[in-house]
Formats: sequence, C-alpha cells, structure tokens
Amino acid sequence: MKKIYIILFSLFLAIGVYAQHKESENILERLLWDDKMLNIMLDTRVDFQSDIDRDGIQGLSFKGQTFKIWVVGEIIPGLRYRVRHRLNKPQTPLREGYSGATDQAWLAFDFGRDKEWTITAGKQSVQFGTFEYDYNPADIYLPTMAFNDLDAYKTGVNVAYRFAEQTVNLQVVNSDAPQFASEKYKDKALAINVLWEGNLFNDVIKTRWAYGAFQHEKGKFYNWLTVGTQVNIGKFTTELDYYWGSRDMDYSSVVGIDDLGTRYVQDQSAAVNLKYNFGKWRPFVKGTWDKRFDKKMDKSAYETIGAQAVVEFYPFTNKYVQDLRFHFAYEYSNTRFKGAFNNLDNKELHTILAGLRWLFKVK
Repeated sequence: MKKIYIILFSLFLAIGVYAQHKESENILERLLWDDKMLNIMLDTRVDFQSDIDRDGIQGLSFKGQTFKIWVVGEIIPGLRYRVRHRLNKPQTPLREGYSGATDQAWLAFDFGRDKEWTITAGKQSVQFGTFEYDYNPADIYLPTMAFNDLDAYKTGVNVAYRFAEQTVNLQVVNSDAPQFASEKYKDKALAINVLWEGNLFNDVIKTRWAYGAFQHEKGKFYNWLTVGTQVNIGKFTTELDYYWGSRDMDYSSVVGIDDLGTRYVQDQSAAVNLKYNFGKWRPFVKGTWDKRFDKKMDKSAYETIGAQAVVEFYPFTNKYVQDLRFHFAYEYSNTRFKGAFNNLDNKELHTILAGLRWLFKVK
C-alpha cells in the first residue's frame, strides 16, 4: 500500500509540473538545454612527475592531480548555485556532515538596488586573502606551506558588499578543523573572516587582504592575517602574498619523528609570482618562503625556501578546448631545521613535471 501511495503522489506531482509548464517549457528541458540554469564541467589535470633528492630519484610516475565535477548555474535572476566535487579524493565525511571530497555546495542571492549585496550560504571557500589562495588548486605547482595546509572549505554564511569596484566580505563559518578547534569545543566553535577584494587604478593594482579569527576554546581564538597584492602592467603581472597565523599542527613527517604529536605553532609563508602572457604561451616564475615557530618550545622548528619555473601552452582557440593547456614545470625546495631539530640535515627536493589540464564543459 505504501508503494501505491508513493506512485500516486509521484504521478500527481508529474501532472502538476507538466500543467504548470505546458504553455512555456518543461522545467526538465530548461535544466537540460538552458546553459544559464545548468552548466556541468569537468576539471582534470594529469602530470608525469619525477621527484629527486640527494639520494636520487624518489618518484617517477603519472599522477592524477585533479579530477573534479562542477555543477553551476542561475536558477532565477540573482539566485545562483555551485557544487564542486572532487572525484579523486577519499570520501571521508567531515564533522559538519558533508563528504570530504565536496569543496563547495552553496546558494548565492544577489540583492539591492544595483545588486550590490550578495549573501552566500552553504559549504564555501573560507575567506582567506592572498592571490595564491584564490587560484584553483589545479593551477598551483609549488604551494606555500600555508596554502597547502589551511582548511579551505567550510559551511557558513558570507555577506559581500560591492562599491566603486571594491568588494568587502564578512563571513561566519564553522571552526571545527583540528588545526583550530580544541577537541572539547569543536562542535560549537565558529570563525569570522573579513576580506577586502580591491581594484585600484583601473585594474593596475588589485588586493586580497583579509583577517580571520578562528575559535579554539570559549575565550581563545587563533588569528590569521593574509595579505595579497597584485600589480598588472600590460601583459605582465606580479603577485606578492603573505600569510601569518597560529594553529595546532602535527609536523612529525617533516622532522621524521613518529611521536611528536600535535604542536601549537605560529606559521608564516610568503610568495612572489611573476607572470607574462604571450597569448598561447604563458611563462612564470615563483619564489616561496615558509617558517614554522613552535610555541611550546619557543623556538623555530624549520624554514623552507622554494623556487619554480613554469611554462604553460594553450594551443587551441575553439571554445570547447580553449582551456586545455600543456605545462612543464621545474620546482626546487630546501628545508633547514632549527631549534631542537638543528641536528637534522637539510632536505632538498627537485621536482620535474609535464602534463595537461583541461576544464571543459560537458553540458
């Protein structure tokens, strides 16, 4: 009997939907054919990568760096949505109930006289600053320590206000990540972030400056300052990024100690990125600097410098393959140990990779 009720309810619902749209178009047809309402894209990146240290080649293999599905669209004017899901990450549920592979799942509502306000609700990017952080991870070759470790996607609400080509964001999200919240307080910890996305002198200077306070316990917050400045002169672009903040991290794998455990640290990262756009050819170089200060020991644990040289090639102009690129990159990093770990030898790593990345529209 229960199945019969379900079938009847579904039939009545289908008839109602058909009747509502019989004079215009079926809602399913709109979803299938209206690109504004529904866009489905696949984001892929595959590399052939070799890692070399002082002992020789440590890795030589093909790696699927990125395999994501994007579902984006506008339901009605001013009401937008996005779902971005990683297909190459283990499906480990997070505390908030989403799959660990789902980066974003949000609705955004634009309102105001000139649509200058936007409220975004759902799982979204945490509003850290810097331009490195704003890139799609598929476009990052040599990340800073902060970029690589920050818990970048959380559930919450963001309010954005746009004026004179500037955007100010105020965001409140869960702060339940182990690097921020204590085990006892994780179910009621929140974070607040303020981000200024600036545009000065007709795109010559752009900013991504942010401050975030992440709740650890009732009266204790971990603070983060993230500052990014971009300078554009013709086809030449320079990006200067800086991160500074505190968190709890287990860096046993870096120093080679199995029982180090979680430590209270203060991290800093900086990056300089220089790019030139020749059209199909887009070379750039990047330098990074990272420093980890262990607050329990009151000493620096280690410091890393890195450098990369990358050439990207976009051979096609057709709209379906214009985002397909080939890339070749060389990366170098050197980690110097300090404080209690100054007896360890420096770590050097050279990485050479070649691959392709394609963000293409399925529908």
